[in-house]
Amino acid sequence: MSPNEMIPSQVVHDGDTFRIESTYEGEKPVVSKVLVDIQGLSYLYNEFKILTTFLSECEAARRAIRKGRGADGKLVTILEWAEGCSLEEWLQRHPLPTSYKNKGESDDLMERVNIAKAIAHAVSQVHEKGVLHNRLTPGNIIIDMESGAESCRVKIIDFAHAEKIDVGEMVDGVDEQFNVDISGLGYTCNDLFLGGSDRHAPEAIVALIANLMQLTTIAYTCVKDAYLDLEQMVDLPDIFLFNRSEEEMSRGPQLLPGKLYGRNKELALLIDTYQRITSKQRDSPEVILISGDSGTGKSSLVEGLRGKVKANGGYFITGKFDQLRGVQPYTALITAFGELCDSILEMDSGTVEQVSLAIKEAVGEQGRVLTDVIPSLIKVIGEQPEVTDASGIDAHNRLVFLFRGFVRSISKTSNLVILSLLDLQWADSSSLALIKMLVTDSANHSLVFIGVYLDNDLTDTHPASLTLREIRKRNDNITNIKMEKLARQEVDRIISGELGMQTRFVRSLANVVNEKANGNVFFVIQILLYLLDERLLVFDRDICVWEWDEHHIRSKINRFDNVQDVVASRILKRSTDMKNILSVAAAIGSDFDEVTVVVATKDRESVWFPIENQQMLAYSEKEVHLLIHAAVREGLVKTTETEHKFRFVHDSIQKAAYSLLSLEQSRRLHLQIGSLACEKSSEDTAEILLFFAVDQLNKGSILIECQQAKIKLANLNLRAAQKAIKSSAFGSAVEYLRTGIELLCDGDWQDNSHDQRWESEYTLSLELFTSLAECLYCTGQLDQIENLVNEIFRYSRCFADKQRAHLCLIKCITGMGRLDEAIDLGFEGLAQVGEKFPSSVSTRVVLFDLLKTKLMLAGKSDEDVCSLPIMKNEDKLAAMKIMSDIGPTVFFSRPKYVPLLIFRALRLSLKFGLCNETANSFAAYGLILGTGLGQYRSGYRFGQLALTLAAKHNTREWVGYVYMLVYSSINHWVMPLEKTIYPLKYSHSLCMEAGAVDIAGYSACAASIQSFVSGEVLSTLEHDMQLFSQQMTEYSDEVTPGLLSPFHQCVLNLMGRSENPVKLTGEVMNEDMQISRMAKQSNKQAELAVYMNIVWLSYLFGDYSRAGEFVNKLIRETDVIGSQGEEIMKTFYCGLTCFALAKDTNDRKWKKIAMKSLKMIKKWSQLSPYNCLQKLFLLKAEAAILKRCYSKAEKYYYEALVYSRKHGFLNDEALAHERLGLFLSEKKNDKAAFDQLTSAKELYEQWGAYAKVKHIRRKLRDLELSLSSS
Repeated sequence: MSPNEMIPSQVVHDGDTFRIESTYEGEKPVVSKVLVDIQGLSYLYNEFKILTTFLSECEAARRAIRKGRGADGKLVTILEWAEGCSLEEWLQRHPLPTSYKNKGESDDLMERVNIAKAIAHAVSQVHEKGVLHNRLTPGNIIIDMESGAESCRVKIIDFAHAEKIDVGEMVDGVDEQFNVDISGLGYTCNDLFLGGSDRHAPEAIVALIANLMQLTTIAYTCVKDAYLDLEQMVDLPDIFLFNRSEEEMSRGPQLLPGKLYGRNKELALLIDTYQRITSKQRDSPEVILISGDSGTGKSSLVEGLRGKVKANGGYFITGKFDQLRGVQPYTALITAFGELCDSILEMDSGTVEQVSLAIKEAVGEQGRVLTDVIPSLIKVIGEQPEVTDASGIDAHNRLVFLFRGFVRSISKTSNLVILSLLDLQWADSSSLALIKMLVTDSANHSLVFIGVYLDNDLTDTHPASLTLREIRKRNDNITNIKMEKLARQEVDRIISGELGMQTRFVRSLANVVNEKANGNVFFVIQILLYLLDERLLVFDRDICVWEWDEHHIRSKINRFDNVQDVVASRILKRSTDMKNILSVAAAIGSDFDEVTVVVATKDRESVWFPIENQQMLAYSEKEVHLLIHAAVREGLVKTTETEHKFRFVHDSIQKAAYSLLSLEQSRRLHLQIGSLACEKSSEDTAEILLFFAVDQLNKGSILIECQQAKIKLANLNLRAAQKAIKSSAFGSAVEYLRTGIELLCDGDWQDNSHDQRWESEYTLSLELFTSLAECLYCTGQLDQIENLVNEIFRYSRCFADKQRAHLCLIKCITGMGRLDEAIDLGFEGLAQVGEKFPSSVSTRVVLFDLLKTKLMLAGKSDEDVCSLPIMKNEDKLAAMKIMSDIGPTVFFSRPKYVPLLIFRALRLSLKFGLCNETANSFAAYGLILGTGLGQYRSGYRFGQLALTLAAKHNTREWVGYVYMLVYSSINHWVMPLEKTIYPLKYSHSLCMEAGAVDIAGYSACAASIQSFVSGEVLSTLEHDMQLFSQQMTEYSDEVTPGLLSPFHQCVLNLMGRSENPVKLTGEVMNEDMQISRMAKQSNKQAELAVYMNIVWLSYLFGDYSRAGEFVNKLIRETDVIGSQGEEIMKTFYCGLTCFALAKDTNDRKWKKIAMKSLKMIKKWSQLSPYNCLQKLFLLKAEAAILKRCYSKAEKYYYEALVYSRKHGFLNDEALAHERLGLFLSEKKNDKAAFDQLTSAKELYEQWGAYAKVKHIRRKLRDLELSLSSS
């Protein structure tokens, strides 16, 4: 439709100069302004110019579309249609109330104030563009109330008389020429509110109209001020709209702790994010990161969400890391989850029982690990039994696994768990590690983590920065909220709202305050409180306004460098008693409880760490209670969700209170607090207060001069370190141990002058140094370990005393890649406990050692072995431990020594008794007998014996390890392959609970491979593989993904999820890069896994030459033994490939390898027909074809089909149909071949191997063509 092709119009206004018509252009409603009298021509053109040149981007004015002539030839301007009605029409439909005194009329008043605000905003927008309207009346204002008065939209119309004002000449946005519009707005508001009568309207409305109409000495000079005043009437009607008494006006600022100022936008974003999270299906934890400078309202913003979460039935828990308590591990997490436990206990008994059962189910028998970290959890799940200690990284992994399970169980019983942790920049390393693992837990769909931090305190290498970077890599569900400095207008609003004075009247004060505060809301509040304290801000009762001298204020506050100085100045004005209590509280931390303050100030003397000339603080419980609550009323501290616990309103207040102490005073205070905490804690609370007490004592330890007191504190540091180690807080443990050593050695322990100290405090020294070496290993600080261990070796009295250090050094050197050196060190240690090994190993040496072992076992039944006593010989226990620890390194670097280690461990167990490592030795012995020597039934016997021994010791890690060995490499010789899968998954679960992630990874890998080989549906298998791989990656296990990824990618190739089905490159791995990486790492196991899967795929898709290339690589590595599934499939597909190549090339080499594979499968079939018989008949069929015995070949194919179906091997059955079909096709029996290949296609489809389905369809099409042509 052209501009002239318009739907017939409807006259809206018929005037002498202009006629206004509503019409449509296409489907779009427009306004047609038609010139009736030529005298209005200049006005018509003026409006079009104003609208198109100056107001085209102004939302308050409707857009001019075009000008031209209408159908009747008259000049016309086409304008955008404005929804709604004119204010004039609205007033006619909504008559004024007789009075605004009654409740009903106050609602009407609020509606009218919202309309006035929207109008003022619209006029202000027009003025900002430098346009004066000149005819502002209710008839020229369109209001759209469709969404309610709060969202009223306004368009100013009829700019015929408007004019452009030079904005450049305006001063502060003020120009007297705008007074005509200001007055016009005043008359409009008069019509809107009064209509010629005061109607008992609030004084604020009457004053607003008078000031707009220029009837007072404080008249408005710009519409924007009127808009800001109306906005305050809407936002704070009790202050700015309705009449207040003199007492209310003089009450002064109500600066409440935690009140959120000027953050409506950020709060809206936070709430919108929360609502989005609650309304969608979540696939992993959600993360909200809130950053900004100190004092920008981050904590208050988070608290703004608490009510909504609780109303929705979720948990909102929060904790805060403290700069002064940085060594203590998990402080914020303990606070947060302690709050969670309290919240649970407040529920009805049925819900508490439900939650308790869910937690117990999640943590099983390992609950003590969690209650040691979170003592409050005992109130929910009760006292937990002792658990077996885990060491090093295993302890950390166990804690992570259990903590994840715990949080998941809580999440399942509620809508959401919101975990808010403040001041991440001060978090200890153990807390950061645990946070990372919680928020990257893809199995938890109901956790929302809110992390709050000071971004100006974080460098790129700060631990918190590194943790957040890792979280961003692993979790895409992240919302970032940056708390910028407040805009100047928001500072004006804060001061205006607190003083109850309109914004334009407080600007001079706001200017002075903001010069110093620079948009920092906490700084603004503290300056206001300071001004009140100093009576620099006073209320004049005669005129009912607040008054100040801006020059005097500026001179006063300019002497402060920062907000901490302001706060300190305020605290100095308080009583001596309050200052003392605040200083004690600040020394305790940002969070503190009344009981601790009482303990720290109650007694005048401490018998633990007495200090000469110390003036002790002394206050009764009642005095402490009154002083703390006085500080609450003063806005310096606030209550928390937990009874009798308090928190400083802001870190700056804590720092200011602490800064009142001199260095000497602070040290004495810390020593006093720590001493009394130790002395007054009961047996039940001693362990809970241990970290706190030791931290306090360490801060004042420089004042301790008595050597016995130093030794006493060194012992306490050792206890704190041991507790930290128990909860996997190795970073904190390192700090406690270093402090203990410094106390013991009076400084630097490396100055070689401490022989006497080791002599007099040998046990303490040995434990401190050894534990430090172990913790340094756990935190990855390997470069510092050797010097420590050498110190231990220098002073230790026997090998038993240095055994732990020796093992730690072996792990350290291994971790640095010095494998041969680590093995040599291990053999040195074994020699020191009487277990020497030969310098070189030959087959003869291995066979002789095997014979010695068999002779020791001769005549011993399984019952005899199980009834052996417990090993007590310390040297032999040490030997068993060393052999176990170096075993994996020897396996990779010196595999010929592996049998010797296994035989020696087994003989030591037979001679000296059973220990944890015994079951592992018997399992490994069974593996050598079966897979290594072909003595499968003997191997199975010792595998079963190993399971019995593991169950007898009932150590999760060792039970899991033995299950992994037995069910991945032994039991398949006598039991169906599919029955090994559940035990392997059970092993994975046990090892994860024990924190043995590496063993759990091997179990998961073996379970996946056995499932693959036994023909599990590929989609289910791929899902499990994905979960296992993701879990291992989350736990930083780099070995298992290398072993599993070739099988995982092979599954994906078969499913059709790769470009080339034969090449192991796709979603999970790149074939060439994987081979190169595994070769560099000397990881033969993973390298051969790649070769084996390439052979498998190449054969299945008919690329026999490529399969043969990698068969050659496989048969060269005879020393590497995989899981039972791997060995079967390697032998089977190597045989199939070589038969195909022998047929194609007539090369005897291939036939020789193929017959060897056939012989091996035949042997295994006698032991385990369930797993191998169908494979045997397939190989026999291929062998018969090679011998041209075609009838036998066909018979063997059918036998393979029968046993594949009988034993449930879907993959083997599909392959048997395919091979039979290809054989029949070669024999020109196309109809039978077509039927067999069709069956193969259907079975591959059932298996989920869609790439094979596509592959066979091509063969079927060829057969169809052949059949149709015949």
